Amino acid sequence: MPEPALVGMLHFHVGCAAVVAGFAALAARKGEATHRAAGKIFLLAMLVLTLSGLWMSISREILFTVFLSAIALHAFVTGWAAAALQRRIARTITQASGFSAGAMTTGAILGGLKAAGTTGGALNGLPPAAFYLIAGIGCLLCYYDLVFCLTRTPSDQRRITRHAWRLGFSFFLATGIFFFGNNHVLPAALRTPLFLSMPVVAVVICTFYHALRTRLSRDVAFRRRRPFSGGQ
Repeated sequence: MPEPALVGMLHFHVGCAAVVAGFAALAARKGEATHRAAGKIFLLAMLVLTLSGLWMSISREILFTVFLSAIALHAFVTGWAAAALQRRIARTITQASGFSAGAMTTGAILGGLKAAGTTGGALNGLPPAAFYLIAGIGCLLCYYDLVFCLTRTPSDQRRITRHAWRLGFSFFLATGIFFFGNNHVLPAALRTPLFLSMPVVAVVICTFYHALRTRLSRDVAFRRRRPFSGGQ
């Protein structure tokens, strides 16, 4: 499948926008105008970033990054849906999330078996264990998707915790790929292990903090949502 040059340029630029907007959203006070504005930019940039990344992975026939991009897209979309369950499309996404996570898990396992069956024991330069790791992540996502889907009326804390950690996980993948895979655009003086790892670690810490804080908070005040019935 041919890859238009425009897709690669778009992927890089929206990746930069996602990183900047993501950190702005994490730094701003939740609910304030800055947080909402940065959040909207982040959502749009991440959607384009994950979709373009998936397209490029498929066009380049790199199976490992196909699954990696698919997981980032899945985490992002289901994270958005958790905060928007009053919308029909969000409820549909949530109800189907277990199936899509299961499909990714199965695909990654098959990728690992394919890698194990090659002459060199590797696919895309990666051993079977790399694909099985992706399968393990997919299996974990599938489990939490099914548990959440089967909860008739999830609490605000539970919904927004799911929203926070899934967007954070998708953001973690985006920053990791940017700072360790596309760092050639940075000045040579900044391309050190310490500098490159700091933003990625910061995303992990901020995601854990906000998800845990939301989960344990007793005064999370959100608009009343339409009850979600996973079984319907």
